[in-house]
Amino acid sequence: MKAVALVSAIVFLAITISAIGLIYTTGMPIIERMQEAAAVEGMKNSFVELDKIIQRVASEGNGSRRIVDMEIDVGRIAVDASGDSVLWGLETENPIVSARSAQNLGNLVFGSNLGTSVTESSYKGNAAYRIENEHLIVYVRDIGSPEGPVAYSTEDLVMGIFLKPSAEWAPLDKVSISLDGDESSKTGSGYTIPRLLGPNQPYGEVKAYMNSSYADYVITITLESGADFITIEGELQ
Repeated sequence: MKAVALVSAIVFLAITISAIGLIYTTGMPIIERMQEAAAVEGMKNSFVELDKIIQRVASEGNGSRRIVDMEIDVGRIAVDASGDSVLWGLETENPIVSARSAQNLGNLVFGSNLGTSVTESSYKGNAAYRIENEHLIVYVRDIGSPEGPVAYSTEDLVMGIFLKPSAEWAPLDKVSISLDGDESSKTGSGYTIPRLLGPNQPYGEVKAYMNSSYADYVITITLESGADFITIEGELQ
């Protein structure tokens, strides 16, 4: 009977350890996600308070200053003097924030992979929208307006692509864009317009509206944060 009791105890102990190990292993991703979500929420609240302090200091005029204490347990913080911004980032495999999302809380931008900017610029003397992320700078022609569409060719849309890692321009002669392969769809009248101007975006996007003799359609040129390529999509209006 003692032998049976000993074996029974050993078996029970083994099962208990295995169960604890299983709970620990399967529970760790949940625990990590909860901890990271709490850290992100804490930093979001800290940045909201920091923005309030900055606004108060700015309203008090020259010479006004404050000393601000911030506790940073995870992630990295940086100050961008050229962009007048304070940045905090956390690399994680957990889906804490929805992909391609950004939320504006006053002067605070909160989102996932906010590494893209879209600005008004010029390229070889022509007005352009400059879309930039960590890898590429893409120039898309600034054409007309919703109130004043002008004649253009889709071959003129993508003006140039600069490859930042190699510091060289892509060997780009022209990008030919057509609808159903029809040549008459390449020319017409319309305009281009960005989704949003400014820094800290999850993706940059410029839409080109084309009214051609073949069909009226929209071309969407997109550069995602972290991507080393652009996507070009077309759809009927």
